[in-house]
Amino acid sequence: MVYTKQEKDEIERVRKVFAEHIQQSPNYDLLWSDKVGYVWLSIEVGPLHVDTGMWIESAADFCEILLDDVADDVFEMTGNDHTLEDADPLELAEIKRRWKVYIEQLPEYAYLCEKLLNRSK
Repeated sequence: MVYTKQEKDEIERVRKVFAEHIQQSPNYDLLWSDKVGYVWLSIEVGPLHVDTGMWIESAADFCEILLDDVADDVFEMTGNDHTLEDADPLELAEIKRRWKVYIEQLPEYAYLCEKLLNRSK
């Protein structure tokens, strides 16, 4: 088995908190493989292209990927083609507002928000 029962249960807990976000995202999907465990699959539409998957090593890694994806959604909404490094104050406020919904349910991962924001500095 790739994960211990505790590790798999924790990844599942993160997955459940972000379930609606994952389901609604046209860009990514989460797959289970009996060979390697959870895989985060990148999808491009128009034309359809499935890119290399990323192995989900831990619940913390998965939560960080999802929080980063939530930030990307804000940039898509604003029509700005940039990252957290270039986010303006209004974008940052919206990103933090959206993150709050998830972090209230997963408070032990709040440090990831600061990590993502500090990575951009």
